[in-house]
Amino acid sequence: MRGILLICGMLLAFNTAASKITMNNPDEQELKGGKMLCTYENSIYLFTLVTRSQSCPYSKTFDTSDSEK
Repeated sequence: MRGILLICGMLLAFNTAASKITMNNPDEQELKGGKMLCTYENSIYLFTLVTRSQSCPYSKTFDTSDSEK
């Protein structure tokens, strides 16, 4: 019984970890009002982020279900 619970717990932990992706080195585009459009893209995922900072974060973790591709 403990073995089954352990396996279920491991599968749940793997499923949670698999829904996140960390991407880096975004394309930056300056928008009106001093905002920045940050585009993180690879062959599978596309994420955009608008920030009021003068530069985009070099790396950012996203939920894979939020991908625009």
